[in-house]
Amino acid sequence: MKQKRKWMSFVLAAAMAAGACSGCVSKADPAPTTAATQAPAPAAGQESGGETPAAETEAPAASSWAEEAGLNKTETVEELYELAKAEGELNLYGCTGRLENVSADFMAEYPGIKVNFYDLGINEMLEKFSREYEAGIHTADILQLKEQTGSISREYIQQGLLHNYHPEDIFDGVNPDYLIVTPFVVELDWWNYNTEVYSELPISSWWDITKPEWNGKFVFLDPSGEPDLPVLLAAMVQRSDLLEADYEKVFGKPIELADNEPDAAHAWINRVAKNGAIMETSNTNIVKAVGGAKGMTDPPIGYGVSSKLRERDLQGFVLGVEPDKFDMPTTAVSFMVAQIADQCEHPNAAKLYIRYLCGEADHQGKGLEPFLTVGSYPVFPNAPAIEGNPDYDSIPKFDLDLDYYYDNYQDVYDYWLSVQP
Repeated sequence: MKQKRKWMSFVLAAAMAAGACSGCVSKADPAPTTAATQAPAPAAGQESGGETPAAETEAPAASSWAEEAGLNKTETVEELYELAKAEGELNLYGCTGRLENVSADFMAEYPGIKVNFYDLGINEMLEKFSREYEAGIHTADILQLKEQTGSISREYIQQGLLHNYHPEDIFDGVNPDYLIVTPFVVELDWWNYNTEVYSELPISSWWDITKPEWNGKFVFLDPSGEPDLPVLLAAMVQRSDLLEADYEKVFGKPIELADNEPDAAHAWINRVAKNGAIMETSNTNIVKAVGGAKGMTDPPIGYGVSSKLRERDLQGFVLGVEPDKFDMPTTAVSFMVAQIADQCEHPNAAKLYIRYLCGEADHQGKGLEPFLTVGSYPVFPNAPAIEGNPDYDSIPKFDLDLDYYYDNYQDVYDYWLSVQP
């Protein structure tokens, strides 16, 4: 099971670009968008393959480097800028094109620091970083990616390959449960519906889509390439008692389990799989299928990442969401994170950049602006309000338990595959 889970970390958990990282593109030979040079390949005679997962790489002793680099300090912007100017540049591995604008603004704000931005899909980013680290090459200073399955925490942060950076003035008031990583934005998943066809979300329970009238009329993100659905299913299995109680509320009687349904959550998975679930390869395709054009007839409803609601404003999609309509949780929590790479060459520039990305201490700065879009939720309590965003606190969410997701989502995914018609 350990090896299979690591495969999922690279193939499933790492392929998260369709959510917060919807601007990612997978490039066979990526190049930085703001630098003239490419990150170096492993030195001659060293392995260039990515067969050894990062979790199996020997980590530095007792994270002494992080302490020496001052990752546990809260320094002023002025102090960091002077130190960062001496370093001269920053190498940023990121999974969203929005960082190109952030980096341009950062360089204008802090002359003398050149940002080399490598726009990478998360799977290739982690493989590239792991391969370089294993070869003793420390090109990356920051990895900006998405944590949803626990793999970043367990296989990179806890192994000492990536580090958190939580200056007190930036992260004051942030939910302490979120500080297992260095988050700046939270994303959810929710149901989208076509507002020309429905006046409100036409379901109010997870069990509704197991009914015959919803056969073939709901869309999920294909779990063979993205982790959203397996993480949701793992969260459901962890709280199967909620699905059991909700079944009785919807159908007026206790649930009767089939032989291959060990509990109510597995029963839901089994019955949904057999009720014509439509699988899409991206969250963009999900919202297009639901409300990508006016005048659609009989469109499905679609469950996908919350940040795609911005297509309603950007492209005029006819999308509606009501994530507080269910009595029980409708989503797990995922994070956009910025992690400092162990033994990186420009730690002070990295610290300064993360502060900038978080909008500085008042979170009003330009670095956070590109992420203040509908469907995204900055982790900072005093961040600017986003017009049209459903209230975060009113959305029922599964308790955050990345360790449980990491240990169980592969088993749940295997069960999903086993019950496909």
